[in-house]
Amino acid sequence: MVISTSADHFFIKAGVFVRKLLIYMITGFTAWLLSYSIIHWIAFPTLTHYQKLARVMARYEYTELTLIVFLSLSLWLFYFQFSRKKISVIYLYLVYSVYLFLLFVVLFAKASHYHSLSLDPFDFFVKDKRIIMEAFLNVLYFIPLGALYGLKTRIAEFVFASLITIIGIETLQYVFYVGTFAISDILLNWLGCIIGYWICRFLRPQMKVI
Repeated sequence: MVISTSADHFFIKAGVFVRKLLIYMITGFTAWLLSYSIIHWIAFPTLTHYQKLARVMARYEYTELTLIVFLSLSLWLFYFQFSRKKISVIYLYLVYSVYLFLLFVVLFAKASHYHSLSLDPFDFFVKDKRIIMEAFLNVLYFIPLGALYGLKTRIAEFVFASLITIIGIETLQYVFYVGTFAISDILLNWLGCIIGYWICRFLRPQMKVI
């Protein structure tokens, strides 16, 4: 009887372990597939349109692979921590350090001695695949930033801080001749921040920062 109970206990624990392992493998593959799709099919074709940024990325042969691995690991580790209802502050520091560096490169390394002004808030509604992809990326880039604001700020503080940040970025791009001051970019970037903020607000009660 004791042997039977011990064996049952062993098989139950083994079954739980195998189930968790399969879940982590499936989520890992899903994270890689999503990351590959975003980087390979959307981000890279759009960003390489900018010659200066294309030259920067071409200096390192494995830029695309590195970005896919970084995004895959970030998503997979987030799920791993979410399943345990805890998130490491070290994870947040590391991920956001890389994210903010990449955001800086994308925002300020695209153009070389060029600026323009666009006051049309809906200039991305055109039959041009590249422009539509870039509009999508302008939303996507700022989702993590919105989530960062969501960790501590209240709604009024978030609205003020996010708008000031985005308008400041657009102004710097224009003043230092590294891009366009575009109302549409402000709207799209802010939409990304809003999405990230509410995702964080939804998940925050379910997770503890350790």
